[in-house]
Amino acid sequence: MGLTVLASTAKADPDDFFSPYVTGAYHYDSNFFRLQNDQAALNRLGTTDMAASYNVLSAGANLNWQLSRQRIKAKAEVNRTRFDKYSVLDFDGHDTLLQWDWLVGSRLSGDVGVRENVAQGSFVNIQQPVSNLITSRHGFANGAIQIGAPWKLKFGVQKNATSNSLVSLQTQNSTVDTYTSGLQYQTRKGSLLEFTSQMSDGRYPNRQIVGVAPVDNSYTQWDNGVAVSWMPTGETTLKGRLNYTQRSYSDVPQRNFSGITGLLGSNWQVTEKTTLGLFVYRNIGVVENTTASYSVNRGVALTAAWKATAKIALNLNLEQDRIAYTGDPGFVLATTPARQDKLNSVLLGANYQVLRNTALGLSLQRGVNQSNQALASYSYNSIMVNVRSVF
Repeated sequence: MGLTVLASTAKADPDDFFSPYVTGAYHYDSNFFRLQNDQAALNRLGTTDMAASYNVLSAGANLNWQLSRQRIKAKAEVNRTRFDKYSVLDFDGHDTLLQWDWLVGSRLSGDVGVRENVAQGSFVNIQQPVSNLITSRHGFANGAIQIGAPWKLKFGVQKNATSNSLVSLQTQNSTVDTYTSGLQYQTRKGSLLEFTSQMSDGRYPNRQIVGVAPVDNSYTQWDNGVAVSWMPTGETTLKGRLNYTQRSYSDVPQRNFSGITGLLGSNWQVTEKTTLGLFVYRNIGVVENTTASYSVNRGVALTAAWKATAKIALNLNLEQDRIAYTGDPGFVLATTPARQDKLNSVLLGANYQVLRNTALGLSLQRGVNQSNQALASYSYNSIMVNVRSVF
């Protein structure tokens, strides 16, 4: 789960109608391909130097148009990533969004929109300089009906399509349709209790070859549970989501999963300038290799934010994830132990408001992964410096 808090950047006023922006960032990573040691690096890269650095330039604009009681939101960004010594990984990406927040009468509200993003995939499992651009397309429509205070009926549908440019990973191309319904109860003080039911239909158009046989990775998943948001005091907020999740594979039922998933967290406003957060979670993750079709992730994260001055803000994130690659990809369960990783990371971020709409950000991160699988353990140190201006 990505709870990592990055260094803040300048943001436009939420009521601004049109907000162009530009961002420049420099990234350095001491072990970019997440290799275990010098020998592994020599085999994968032809050198024991595991470090990589790259620059990212982005330009875009946000639209926030209030039209009577309706609101139109849009985003268009293009970005350019260039590596110092791995030019094969250079790419041009984009991120676009179009959304309509609608309101009908005093009882009907919701949103509908589409989003598309093109970015480089993770190198954690590829472990070599091979480009894999991932195109993600997301369409959504959500609505709510006020059926009488304090009750609200909620419903929604989403379509997520993901495609990989690397031929060897195109078996992971997928389309996931998700249908959600829920009943929400909200108190006068703002606390929420929501009962939800969600069904996801995951389809993989390209068959995965296991041995000599093609495997259909398509699945059906149900998430039924409750979500809670409660403010016991003016300084403390408690939030939680608890589901009973069932995922079933018609072609390979030995991959089926059932169990508790969700997140429990709290935010505490210690002082006017200091905030602490604590989160624990368990969820099903996406895997980008052939050792499993999914992973079960358990984690805990501690966050802290401090507004040191009117122009300087600091944040700290401590996180531990336990990743079990339990979705065995074969027709029969493997006799060897499934891969299990424990990833510890610490991130320190800082933001300096240079001008009203220009900010300088810095983040330092240290990560250590321990795995029961050979050559899957690694450690890394990374730094990111960025400047962002909003016009």
